[in-house]
Amino acid sequence: MEQLTVRQVREYLATSRSIIVPIGSIEQHGYHLPLVTDTLVAREISRRVGSRTNTLVAPVISFTFSGGGLPGTINVSPAVMSLLVQDILSSLALQGFRQFFLVLAHGGSENLAALGDALKILLRSNPLFEQGLICLFPVWKFDAQGTGWRKAFAEGDWHAGWLETSLMLALAPELVRLEQLELDPAPLLELQIAHPDNYQRAEKIVDEPLVIPRLSQRPDIRVGVMGYPQRASRELGMKLAESMVEEMAARLESIRARAQGGYREVQFTPPPIVIREEST
Repeated sequence: MEQLTVRQVREYLATSRSIIVPIGSIEQHGYHLPLVTDTLVAREISRRVGSRTNTLVAPVISFTFSGGGLPGTINVSPAVMSLLVQDILSSLALQGFRQFFLVLAHGGSENLAALGDALKILLRSNPLFEQGLICLFPVWKFDAQGTGWRKAFAEGDWHAGWLETSLMLALAPELVRLEQLELDPAPLLELQIAHPDNYQRAEKIVDEPLVIPRLSQRPDIRVGVMGYPQRASRELGMKLAESMVEEMAARLESIRARAQGGYREVQFTPPPIVIREEST
C-alpha cells in the first residue's frame, strides 16, 4: 500500500474492501537474528498472501509490546499498542475498507491479551465497524501439517529457535548471522524452553497475594533465545513459509467468500470465571 498513489488506492477500493494489516515487533532475537525478525516475517508473509488473493497489504505495524529488556528491544505498552491498532483500523474504515485481516507475527502474553480485548471493544463501540469484519491471523495458527509451529512449541522452541531461524533463512538470509549464534547457559536456556514467560522475574515489597508484583526480565539472561536454532535450515524455512502462505490465503478467501450480509448471532461461551478465594 505504501508504494501506491491516492488514485491507485481509490481504484482498488472500487473493486475490493479487504486489506491485510501485518503486525510485528522490534525485539531481541539472540545474537544470530535481527531485531526486526517478527516485523519482517509479518510483512513478507502478508505480501505473499496479498499477492495470491489480490488483497492490498497495509504498511507493517512494527512497534508492539515485547516485555524483553535486552539492547535494541523497543517496548510500546500494550494499552498504547492496542490504541494504535484501533486508530489505524478506524482510519482505514473511514476510507471505505470493511474487511481487515491482521497478520500477527509477534505473540507475547500481554500483547495478545491487549490486542484481543481492543478488537472486541472496537467492534462493540465504534459505529464505523457496524458492518466491519476483523480477523486475527496469528502466523502460528497456520500449521495444518503439524510440522511447523505446533512441532516447535511442543519442543519448547518458542523464540529465535529453529522455526524462526529457518523462516529468516528463507525470507531474508542476508540478515541471519549463524556464525554469531550463542545461547544462554544451560539452566537459563532450559528455564525459558520450559515456559516462554520464564524470562521474567517477579519482585514485591511485601510477599502477599494481594500485592501486585513488579515484573522484569531476569538480569542473568544475556542472549534471549528460547529454543534450538542450531537445527534450522533454509530448506525447512522455505517449506514452512510456503505452507503458511498457502493455508493463510485459502482461509482468507474462504472467510471473504462467506462474508455475505451483516452480523448475526453465533454461539457465545463466556471465559472461565476468574474470581476465586485466595489464601490470605
